[in-house]
Amino acid sequence: MRKVQQKKSLTPLTKRNNTMEISQITLFINKILPLAFSLIGFGLLIAVHEFGHFIFCKIFNIHTPTFSIGFGPELYQRQIGKTRFRIAAIPLGGYVEIAGLAEVGQGEQQHAQDTSTNAFNQKPYWQKAFVLLGGILFNIIFAYLAFCLIFMVGNNRAPKHNVSIMSIVQNSPAERAGLQKNDAILAINNQTLSTDPVQLSKEINSVILKEIQAHPNTPITLLIKRNKQEPQPLTVTLGSRQEGEHEIGMIGAAFSAPQRPFLYAFKAGLDYTKTILTLIAQSLANLFKNRNLDGAGGPIMILSQGASTAKQGFIPLLHFLGLISLSLAIMNLLPIGALDGGQLLFVTIEFIIRRQVPEIVKLSINLVSWFFLIGLMLYLTFRDINTIFGNTIKSMMQSIINLFK
Repeated sequence: MRKVQQKKSLTPLTKRNNTMEISQITLFINKILPLAFSLIGFGLLIAVHEFGHFIFCKIFNIHTPTFSIGFGPELYQRQIGKTRFRIAAIPLGGYVEIAGLAEVGQGEQQHAQDTSTNAFNQKPYWQKAFVLLGGILFNIIFAYLAFCLIFMVGNNRAPKHNVSIMSIVQNSPAERAGLQKNDAILAINNQTLSTDPVQLSKEINSVILKEIQAHPNTPITLLIKRNKQEPQPLTVTLGSRQEGEHEIGMIGAAFSAPQRPFLYAFKAGLDYTKTILTLIAQSLANLFKNRNLDGAGGPIMILSQGASTAKQGFIPLLHFLGLISLSLAIMNLLPIGALDGGQLLFVTIEFIIRRQVPEIVKLSINLVSWFFLIGLMLYLTFRDINTIFGNTIKSMMQSIINLFK
């Protein structure tokens, strides 16, 4: 007789194990993977910046003992030619150690006082300037190419010849109003948008963002088209943020134009890069003018926003990295001793007065600026932790207190 096979039923333990496995997979996909992409992206921007310094050193035959991505304990190193390439545990910075250039926090500095023919201090002013500006230049180039790629790819799932929603920030006015990724925007406050693909990218700034910024904490009406449905009006009550002395509206969504001609993407990328650079410079100027750090974010906030953006896909993450790359470029241009702009100021002064600034003066200024930047970074980090995890920490502390009551 043939034995009848009985179906095996799942035991409570098996069900619990399956639930745990699903929870672990969900945690990996929703939390760990986006954070990993954010870290990799930030590390890529550091590598691009330092490669800018490195490539100009090679062009002008300047010795570079060390090329490091990150700070702290060394995870990996390899000697290639005369340069030791290393990856360190803390991916929040990096450096290229340059012979003949003394910089605080830039490696072991064993070659800082080098005066050989392949030392930085023996090169003409224009070569020094290119080396110091190389990182900034490469950050701008990276952002420009990223924006060009975004304009080339466009948004394939959105209707053609319309501005569409590329990404939406969580808990933003856009999300609360019901806007969705890939929604096409046909009009804003009864202003009909162009359907010309060449004109659309300009209207993102000249019409959409201008209209949003002009109406803080005010409802606006968008005419949207979702998939193949008929166009529908949607009211969005905008939020606001402080921009210098003025309060401007914010929606919490990024807009993209549809696919556009290959060659035009390069022009659109250039226009967009110039627009973003101007906005970042203005925001930074207002920050110093008002002496207010409310609009600034530290590394924790950047990584958190990067992880949130990574969940929305490659194009939104690439757009975010482009913005951060331009921010790094502007920040490094500041005339602060520990930054590229500060080093450029030193070599410019030396070029004008025809003699070197005393090393003790440069070292003192570099140390003060280095400690200032570390202090600022620590302050922003603790503030970011409080902003992102504050409620969780308070809840945990309250639970601990309740245990002893």
